[in-house]
Amino acid sequence: MKFEFFIAMKHVLKGRRHGFVSLISVISVLGVAVGVMALIVVLAVMSGFDRELKTKIVGVQPHIRLEKIGGVGNLDAVIETIKLGGGSEITAIAPYVEGQAIIRSDRNAVGIVLKAIDPEREPLMLFEKHLRRGTLDFTEVDVSIDPAHQKRIGRAVIGSSLAERLRVEVGDVVTIISPAMDEESLKEVVKRARSLPFVVSGIFQLGMSDFDSGLVLVHLTRGQELYRLDDHVTGIGLRLADVGFAEKLKGPLQGLFGTGYVVRSWIDLNRTFFSALQVEKNVMTVLLSLIILVAAFNIVSTLIMTVMEKTKDIGIMRALGATRGAVRRIFLVQGLVVGLSGVFVGTASGLALAMNLNPVSDFLERTFGISVFPSDIYYFDQIPAQVNTPDVIVIVAFALLMSLLAGLYPAHYAANLSPVQALRYE
Repeated sequence: MKFEFFIAMKHVLKGRRHGFVSLISVISVLGVAVGVMALIVVLAVMSGFDRELKTKIVGVQPHIRLEKIGGVGNLDAVIETIKLGGGSEITAIAPYVEGQAIIRSDRNAVGIVLKAIDPEREPLMLFEKHLRRGTLDFTEVDVSIDPAHQKRIGRAVIGSSLAERLRVEVGDVVTIISPAMDEESLKEVVKRARSLPFVVSGIFQLGMSDFDSGLVLVHLTRGQELYRLDDHVTGIGLRLADVGFAEKLKGPLQGLFGTGYVVRSWIDLNRTFFSALQVEKNVMTVLLSLIILVAAFNIVSTLIMTVMEKTKDIGIMRALGATRGAVRRIFLVQGLVVGLSGVFVGTASGLALAMNLNPVSDFLERTFGISVFPSDIYYFDQIPAQVNTPDVIVIVAFALLMSLLAGLYPAHYAANLSPVQALRYE
């Protein structure tokens, strides 16, 4: 086997007398390298998207939601029932009010998703981590509405993109308008908006455009007042020690509360999106695998030309006693050497690029004005990338398998050359 490997390496690396074949060998190596590199980078980005989306979605949204049409009342009894049926997996139980609203400043008005929370019960670690200015303070504050009197109003925490669109900073006053209706307006069939002023106490930047441009946090009591819910809430959110346990716990909770309530997990709320992301990842994998297949055909052509060029040498080897198996192994190993070279170069360059995507993106934008990853189109302000070892192993194994298969026909053809026919015209 050492002899076959030495002969194969000689064919691949030395080409002073046969430069054309060596050039094709180099092209084959580069073809495999480009395919491997592209697959590693694309799968790293797709895995990074999946990881970052899940991390930030479960950081903002409850892992399990318990909701009821018309709102959830009698909160203490409901929370006790959840504690009894949920077990030790539950780490936090927090009521919330959530709905569509409009936020208005002196300069602009924007449609938002308003989430009213109880800061003593709601985990806010993600917002603390990504808070850019101000504080996560939801206590009421006295504000001078006019020189004659003061008014006690609530505080709001908003996203950075939303603050830019409203052109407000920490300490500025904004007005939130909800589509709530009272009994009088229902009788008259006229919808009257409910509005309350808020002081901006903090500005966060999660790095997801949906949240940064359309999410506003206020205190639970102010949300109840905005939507005229009295002592009811939109729902109760549950946080778990393991987010993967949400699907298992959802069924038992639904059984506890019956058909009047709706229990949904974070997977239910985002199932279509993550399914589409997985389909996109699979399609991209298949399409980019074609690059490796094209490189495999280049290996086939290289080996066939090598066999034709080395017909005399093959005839001499056979005449001196080399077996068909030995000749076959020479060309199989040569194809594998090309594949190994391409895999090594492609894996090294793919890992290097995957770990430095954002510096490369910034360089392209500074130098050529190419916006590789515009944050107003994608969910994140930076390219997320996560290199998964199993993905890299599968890519490397696939490339090596294709390289090995590419050498089967040329090796079989060379092994079946007759020494007499090979040396007839020499």
